[in-house]
Amino acid sequence: MKNISKALLISATMVLPMGMPSSVHADANWINAKKGSIPEGAFKGGQEHPPGKQTLYVCHAKFNGGVHPGKVRPAFGGCNIGWGGKEHAVGKYQVLKTNPKYRWVPAKGGHIPKRAVKGGYEKGGKPGLFICRAKFKNGTHPGKVRPAFGGCNIGWGGKEHTVQKYSVLVKKKK
Repeated sequence: MKNISKALLISATMVLPMGMPSSVHADANWINAKKGSIPEGAFKGGQEHPPGKQTLYVCHAKFNGGVHPGKVRPAFGGCNIGWGGKEHAVGKYQVLKTNPKYRWVPAKGGHIPKRAVKGGYEKGGKPGLFICRAKFKNGTHPGKVRPAFGGCNIGWGGKEHTVQKYSVLVKKKK
């Protein structure tokens, strides 16, 4: 029994987070990571070119009193998020775990489809931020969306960009 309890505790600490409220995890499983590391089973959210085809994974990180979805690949050294008009790299973050029940649904103008996967929140816990991705500068970049943004907010080239047409990560119907 002790071995089973210990295994459950280890599993829980891998998906439960660095002080993040459990409400962020209601829709998804997250894996702790840092300094650009990509855990096994990470969810691929896009890619960028050049150089070559660089896979971008969905991440989220604590920043300025909230938890913000973004993108990570090893060369970034952290989870890159858009916030306040700039792109920020956060060294300690979590990476979304792959789930066959997820799919991307096209959206635009700040629309959030039903069953959207919550990836974080603004300072104070509300409003919720959902996981999106958008085509930008020869790539597809994961980011965050809520209705007030009017689009998917991504970090790129040191700045935060709002892209009007995007896709939102949702859970498939049962």
